[in-house]
Amino acid sequence: MWERTYSVLECSWRLIEDSIGKEKAKPKRIREARVTLDPRAVQIHTDGSAYRNPGHVSGCAVVVQYPEHLNREDEIILDFGCPKSTNQRMELTACIEGLKWVRRNVPWDGVTCVLVVTDSQYVRGFIGLAPVWKRNGWRNRDSQPILNADLWDDLLKARAKAGIRVEFVWEEGKTTDIGKRVHKLAKAAAKRGGIDRDSGYRPGAYCRSLVRGGVALPYPANGQVAVIRPYAKKPVLKDEERISFNVFDDVNQTYESKFYAFTTSMMAFELRRWHGYRVQFNDNPKYPQILECNEEVALPGQPSQGPA
Repeated sequence: MWERTYSVLECSWRLIEDSIGKEKAKPKRIREARVTLDPRAVQIHTDGSAYRNPGHVSGCAVVVQYPEHLNREDEIILDFGCPKSTNQRMELTACIEGLKWVRRNVPWDGVTCVLVVTDSQYVRGFIGLAPVWKRNGWRNRDSQPILNADLWDDLLKARAKAGIRVEFVWEEGKTTDIGKRVHKLAKAAAKRGGIDRDSGYRPGAYCRSLVRGGVALPYPANGQVAVIRPYAKKPVLKDEERISFNVFDDVNQTYESKFYAFTTSMMAFELRRWHGYRVQFNDNPKYPQILECNEEVALPGQPSQGPA
């Protein structure tokens, strides 16, 4: 079983876009090496899942696979289900709890390192950038706040305290027997929910975007005033939230695209979902911000009473 190969993530630098913007690093890529796994490594297989992501029942699982020389059966070391979280947070939680288990159980005779095996593109893409974000106060190079900063911080600490060399390995989901097993366990935990809690999860608020398809992009802020219809709010760092919105075209009387910008928690409280507002933006497209709400405006299809 030790002859199969994996795509190993080397924690180098790359140019990559995440859900809150673009992060530039050196060199401008993540290098991947096709190598045979160390036959004397303990493998921590992780997976996370969420139903009706984000903000609903979620779960994650971890299965440990020992090297042959220890002559031990695979073990389920985490079966975590909670009422509310997100898929990304569950992927991170699985890695964190797996490394905490490692710390409690090392050393093992003849074991050279621990491999955290994940199918998460989110973990794969940003594990190398997390130390940089931390040094920048959990902001990217454009000063945008990082989502899930609490768990990224916990992951860096868990890795540092593991008591053994730790490497992260990316494996395409459900391509191996153990990968299928941990995926099934994570899905079952998410479906079940349970008494566990994601204490750092801050739910925000969501409703339907009037523009279908695609993801919200950073608003091209250049100091303009625009009419927006917020459809989602997400707390990020202290006293700062990310607002997702559709832009309303006064001339064509249509809604355009999905964008996001940042603002204070007080301003976010004033910008109710499903309602229309004429707002003032800053002049930094890399870090778009809503600076002021000039007025509330009536928009087509806007309910007389809508959620906050």
